[in-house]
Amino acid sequence: MKRKALLATSCLAAFLAVTGVAAHADITSAVVYQNVPNPGNASDPANQGSTLASANFTIGSLGIDFRTPPSAYTIAGFLNNPTFSNAVNGFDPTGVANNLELVIDGSLYLNAGSNSLVVGHDDGAVLSIAGFGTVVNAPGPTAYSSSPFSVNAASAGMYDFHLEYTECCGAPADLVFTVNDAPITATTPEPGSFLLLGSGLLGFAGIVRRRIGF
Repeated sequence: MKRKALLATSCLAAFLAVTGVAAHADITSAVVYQNVPNPGNASDPANQGSTLASANFTIGSLGIDFRTPPSAYTIAGFLNNPTFSNAVNGFDPTGVANNLELVIDGSLYLNAGSNSLVVGHDDGAVLSIAGFGTVVNAPGPTAYSSSPFSVNAASAGMYDFHLEYTECCGAPADLVFTVNDAPITATTPEPGSFLLLGSGLLGFAGIVRRRIGF
């Protein structure tokens, strides 16, 4: 039994050490603007401002993986039915998702060296990452377009990002953002914290092993 318990502890530590690498980002701000004046251009400053209907929204465990079939083409449905806050100027989450803009800010974890990112979008999307500039610049209407790319980070750590997305021209709406195959979610511990926990559990397993004599 002791051997089984030790094996389970070691496996758990190894699992945490590996799966921690899938944690990639934190969201600091997510705002949706309704009935924007220029939905054909995600980078137009006119699509943001205090005079527009808008609200903050939460991003849950699914991360930035927003998709709507034509039968559920609403703002709330598109954003996976989040909690809205700070709604102004008559913002209506039950309204159609057409002619909206999303502005999402946060920080994402990059490994040292090459990192694979994907921004899938229908319609326009513009993404900038601190230290790398604008890495996706496709602000206009489009059918679903996947924009995979890679960035080479000099060192591992958190890098600020700014993402703008517009939806126009009818259903469907679609926005997906992943880093190294992991979704960009609301709150995610840095990989280092999981690795530290995994190392600690492995160390504890070693102590137990010595004490029970095998």
